[in-house]
Amino acid sequence: MRIFSALLLTASLAACGEPGDGLPPDGPAVECALNGGAGFAPECTMERHRSEDGNTVIVRHPDGAFRRFDLGVPGRGIVTADGAQVADVTNHDGYVEIRVGSDRYRLPVAE
Repeated sequence: MRIFSALLLTASLAACGEPGDGLPPDGPAVECALNGGAGFAPECTMERHRSEDGNTVIVRHPDGAFRRFDLGVPGRGIVTADGAQVADVTNHDGYVEIRVGSDRYRLPVAE
């Protein structure tokens, strides 16, 4: 796995909601393929957060579920914030593809 320093964030802090809490999704649409789906579609949204503890991306699914990723982890790059499942990350031109379990996400890299 590579370290993707290009994903370091510049967005302002936003509140994190729980799945199904009725809050509208924050952030831009990103492509995802959920539950083993073969094709990607812009059905998920991405929130970027910066804090003293580091940088985080939250990807929200259309059903309200979400995944949190910690960015810039020394020696590991992008990891799942809860550590329950391993994030398999592949670098592409202009985006990274992240696979966790049967879900895949294409996230743009910051310039």
